[in-house]
Amino acid sequence: MARSSTGISAAGAERVELYKVDQRYKTARTFFRCCLGVGGVYYLRDAVFLLAGQTTKLAIELAVLADFKFAITLTLAGCAAGWAVIERGLRYRKVEYFQNRIRDLELAIDPTRTTSGLTPKGKTHPKDK
Repeated sequence: MARSSTGISAAGAERVELYKVDQRYKTARTFFRCCLGVGGVYYLRDAVFLLAGQTTKLAIELAVLADFKFAITLTLAGCAAGWAVIERGLRYRKVEYFQNRIRDLELAIDPTRTTSGLTPKGKTHPKDK
């Protein structure tokens, strides 16, 4: 095994270099986050000073913001409902896709088994409804 002048293997030296690069990245990321936080506080301070004494204007802006939040909430709820419907359809299609394979495997284990009466999509037997 080849050793470098520091006495560690080539793989170990590579891991050390990778660790150094990773630490530089994390340091830069932390510095960037801190700068964004300081900048955010600076601009928030300016916004508070500009709004000082203008409570009526602030109340109107907050009311508009509340309507905007409500619209965003409804949009997200609609997207979540749509996603749930799509996921359900995909799940039924996947169950139907695997249904024949599972039935064949079960019959290989026990040829005398009887069916549960589930539909190919895994839904309840129509007579059980």
